[in-house]
Amino acid sequence: MTSPFNERTLARRRPRRALGSVLATLALSVGVTAAVLQTNATPAVAANVAFDQCNGVGGGGGQTVTCDVVIVNTLTASAATTGSVVTVNGGAPTSSPDLITSVNQCNGSAAGNGSTIACSVHITNNIAIDSPAAATAVSVNQCNENQANDGLGNAPNTCNPYPATTSGATITQCNHSGDGGGLVSPSHCDASGMVSSSLPVTVHQCNGSANGGGGKVNCTVTIVTNVVDTDATPDETPGDTPGDTPGDTPGDTTGDTPGQTPGGQTPGGTTGGGLPGTGIPGLSETVTPNIDLTQAVAPPAVVVPPSLTG
Repeated sequence: MTSPFNERTLARRRPRRALGSVLATLALSVGVTAAVLQTNATPAVAANVAFDQCNGVGGGGGQTVTCDVVIVNTLTASAATTGSVVTVNGGAPTSSPDLITSVNQCNGSAAGNGSTIACSVHITNNIAIDSPAAATAVSVNQCNENQANDGLGNAPNTCNPYPATTSGATITQCNHSGDGGGLVSPSHCDASGMVSSSLPVTVHQCNGSANGGGGKVNCTVTIVTNVVDTDATPDETPGDTPGDTPGDTPGDTTGDTPGQTPGGQTPGGTTGGGLPGTGIPGLSETVTPNIDLTQAVAPPAVVVPPSLTG
């Protein structure tokens, strides 16, 4: 991990890459679009850095410390689309090729009597790589070592979840805070969200704060993690291969081969049987030549040879 940077460092950092178009398609608010995602086997190499804000401030009495940070991390297989966008206290977003993996906010602050601390961290992690780890619920350690009876974790000063004592938790907040007595209600601390080991993040917030008498503590952490496996094999095209040509091969030519070819007729004679389906005329039993008898020529006389006479 490189040296932590705080909000001043962010303000000085000149954006090295515009990730707006990537975040527009990957951020939870507008959905995850696979069209811009790379499909290489390993994620891009990016520095994992810490973000520090509003720690050790507001020591006088009656002060209010209000700090907010919104972080969008995007991890893909391409350096061109990997990085973070940080928005501090609703100001202009600042882009960086680094990933924010640790947040320290509002710790040891608002120590004077009658002081209020109101801090929030909102993180969205967009992960689009081959075989990423699934997102699971964040672990929490909060509202421990606080004022008995009326301290944080005692209604109406609620903590959610509570009790929460996980060691090395993703979110550690509001421990040993609001302990000066007379905690102003409603004070609350809330922690929720999902995280993936492909992009682990931790948040330490509002610990050891608002410990003057009559203090007030309102701190919130939310982590949203969107995971896309770019190596996942898509299901088969819906449905099987388009069915066979509807129905069987179009039925046989209607009926048999269209009727048998009519038997031929012997020219000028009785209709013959014909060879079915060939058009070859059949043989007639009787053939009557079409001869004009008026033009007939008498056959020649028969001459009997002398040797045959009596």
